Amino acid sequence: MEQNEVGFGPFRFSPMRGLLKDGVAVKVGSRPLAILALLLEQAGAVVSNRDIMARVWPGLFVEEANIRVHIGSLRKLLGKNDFGTDYIENIPAQGYRFVGTIRTPFPQEAAEGAVLQPSAPPADLSTLLPRNIDRLIGRDETIDDIVRKLAEKSFVTITGVGGIGKTSVAIEVAQVSASSHRDGIHFVDLSTLSDPTLVCATIAQVMKLPGGGKGSLDGFLGAVRGLDALLILDNCEHLIEEVAIVVEGILATALDIDILVTSREILRAQGEWVYRLPPLPVPPGREHTLTAERALTYPAVELFVERVSSGDSMFRLSDADAPVAAELCSHLDGVPLALELAAARVPLLGIHGLAASLDRAFDVLRGGRRTALPRHQTLRATLEWSHRLLDERERIVLRRLSVIRGSFTGDLAIGVAAFGAISEEDVVEGISELSKKSLLSVEHRQQSVQFRLLETTRQYAAERLQESGEADVVCRNLARHLCRMLAGSQSTNTVAWNVVYGTRVDDVRSSLEWSLSSSGDLATAVDLTVASAPMWFQLSLTDEFRRRAETVLQSVRRQPEPDLRSEMSITAHLGPALWNSLGPAPEVKAVLLRGLQLSQQFGNVGYQRRALWGLWLYYLALEKDHEALEAAERFGQLLGTPADPGAESMHQRMMALGLLTVGEFDRARGFAERCLSAPTPTTGSSLRGYQFEQRIVSHTHMARISWIQGHPDRAREAMHEAVEQALASGHTLSLCFALSLGACPVAFWCGDYDLTARYANLLVEKTDEGSLFVWRTYGLCYQLALEARQGADDQLAALRRSSRFAEVYRNKRIRMLATVAPRLIPPAILDEASDGATNWATAELLRLKSENAGGAETAESLLRQSMEIAGAQGARSWSLRTAMSMARRSMGTERQQDAASTLSSVYGTFAGGHDTPDLRDAAALLDRL
Repeated sequence: MEQNEVGFGPFRFSPMRGLLKDGVAVKVGSRPLAILALLLEQAGAVVSNRDIMARVWPGLFVEEANIRVHIGSLRKLLGKNDFGTDYIENIPAQGYRFVGTIRTPFPQEAAEGAVLQPSAPPADLSTLLPRNIDRLIGRDETIDDIVRKLAEKSFVTITGVGGIGKTSVAIEVAQVSASSHRDGIHFVDLSTLSDPTLVCATIAQVMKLPGGGKGSLDGFLGAVRGLDALLILDNCEHLIEEVAIVVEGILATALDIDILVTSREILRAQGEWVYRLPPLPVPPGREHTLTAERALTYPAVELFVERVSSGDSMFRLSDADAPVAAELCSHLDGVPLALELAAARVPLLGIHGLAASLDRAFDVLRGGRRTALPRHQTLRATLEWSHRLLDERERIVLRRLSVIRGSFTGDLAIGVAAFGAISEEDVVEGISELSKKSLLSVEHRQQSVQFRLLETTRQYAAERLQESGEADVVCRNLARHLCRMLAGSQSTNTVAWNVVYGTRVDDVRSSLEWSLSSSGDLATAVDLTVASAPMWFQLSLTDEFRRRAETVLQSVRRQPEPDLRSEMSITAHLGPALWNSLGPAPEVKAVLLRGLQLSQQFGNVGYQRRALWGLWLYYLALEKDHEALEAAERFGQLLGTPADPGAESMHQRMMALGLLTVGEFDRARGFAERCLSAPTPTTGSSLRGYQFEQRIVSHTHMARISWIQGHPDRAREAMHEAVEQALASGHTLSLCFALSLGACPVAFWCGDYDLTARYANLLVEKTDEGSLFVWRTYGLCYQLALEARQGADDQLAALRRSSRFAEVYRNKRIRMLATVAPRLIPPAILDEASDGATNWATAELLRLKSENAGGAETAESLLRQSMEIAGAQGARSWSLRTAMSMARRSMGTERQQDAASTLSSVYGTFAGGHDTPDLRDAAALLDRL
């Protein structure tokens, strides 16, 4: 046994080697292993939960359930002790203790070891290896992988960006692998060596080779021949060529020497197996509901919090701070050095202050440990070390690529960086070299290869770009490339579209900001605003697009000479965005009419269609149904010959909803069915930025039409299809459309109130995320309906006084609300809603009005009007409701039999959906009649 090693049953445990069973390493997580170490240190004594938390989760508060989970996994792993009980005993209300016979080193074992191992006893590794003072987090699987590959390949290079933790991982790998080498382990730190001719001599000195081994390469190789050792060569990137030669020589000469190299650049030597050390995992995206417990399951957050706690014993990560800490770790790309430097600033700045300062990362992330290598004491020093090792071409390519945020393709890199003395071939070669030197990561995505600069590297390179005087040229190149790329985008499938274009939103933001700056170009700002419009709609960021488009439009209008064509192109896209954010406000109509006027003036048919589409939305929102239908018909007159496929599809959808709204359900169904049966268009100018996906919209229309026409089962089928496709598409606007105009009302009408609640809550959640004001009011409508469904009179009165009801009323949602929550509508508002031209809900509104009528004659007149309109429209569901109202009124009168006959006749036309509330009520009422 080695020092500090203990044995129990078939197991041996030491802090250095971990847990072994019958001499074979057992894979155990870092936290269960830390608990086992503590229990073994105090074997036989009770260890409290508080002591376990202090050792395993220093500075954090965790639930005791976490301890129980890890104790359970240890019990399962260890099995039973010599007494037939668990090795770890639970002492209620006190803690846990280790129960079992502990073996420690004794002379007989040492003697047995001497017989089996004739060479001198192994030296204490603490004298041969640097020590990882802090616990290594999130690297267990990495260490296991490298240990296996080192045993298999004999030569492994751990590579990665500066500060990623290469040396720390190499030390852990060496500790696990040390016992398998007769002649021990040799750690050679080359970071301070500047003369490549002294590589052999430096290695020889560490290995304590005889004099000849410290001279020429041949002498060195002769001295290592026959040795069985593990050689770690740390920090080799500045001596890359000489180290590669030495390593190849060792591998050819000393077959039992394993070599582990750490370097920011791979050696490209024969036999090299490369392990690219990734950043620590970080929480995905921005999760505002992320709890501290969940955040700490990500190693980057765990490392950050542990390092903060080491400098502030009172620190605890709260649920309120968890999303900010997660965003901070993501911004720093999970690079351990950056996280440690950031953690050191928390006592001074706090987590929120630190997160707000990260755009000045190099000013903030400094002041590392005094004992650290100079290049690890600040983030800037780490990157400057790597930057000095680049040739001039690589430095130029690196700084030019700094304007690109996130992942990028080779085409984008060439479009941005290839100009002047740097050719396209230079950019390609530069990317290759930067990747090999760990300054640029390579990501394989489906059938494409993408590249990425870590954010800290990008910020450093951006400083170099500003110093070079090339910044404006490079920014203009990026903006113009984005214009070309986005101008050709099509928006038929959100998921597929996002793979290609969705990652460019940050680049569009920065390019628009540059274009509007004093160094920028307003013409480029206009072109990029127009070209990027589909992107903002596809990402459901219409409110942000509105703000940016308004800023560009103001700049255009401030020019000395009017630029009406630019104004036309911007207003064509701004109008629909305004509608999503503000609803049918007067300024929305003004922008849409201005866009229509300018597009007619210049004869631009595409922009005329866009303006009419926006006006169609505007009139629908105001319940000006016939004006909306007229806009749709005018749109259809501009399809062209032959018809633009995208425009034709859009016209069918506009007509379907326009006709549905005025109550022409058969014609509406025809347009929706034609849209569904047609192939999804893949070309056509009108596809760009029309906001909703074709099949989702059509299924939504079919769901509502089917229910109203008396086909509840078909309605449910179409409803589910619309929602499933919208969720799969990842397109928030299409999902809002499907939930607002199809799924929520149909689910409610069919009596599935739990599903309605889920849909309504999802709708409000999505609209709040994207500032989609228009669609939010629909969500409020359905939430009110659910609350009112079984509410008492005083509850209904409170709901009518609420700001939510006022918002629903103000935004013309009363028709829809009346069909799902009639008790919530005051008579005066119901009268107002039922006035005017016939629409999709007129029959139901008249029926509801009859419930409040003062006299029997008035009520019966309203019911007759309702039945006539429902019959003329083919709205059997409204006919059924009206027939039930007539039957209830006739109970006990001479008209009861006629009313029963009418109800029976209508009820008999329904072939399915007999589990829905209306049909159940109708059946019960017929039984009573």
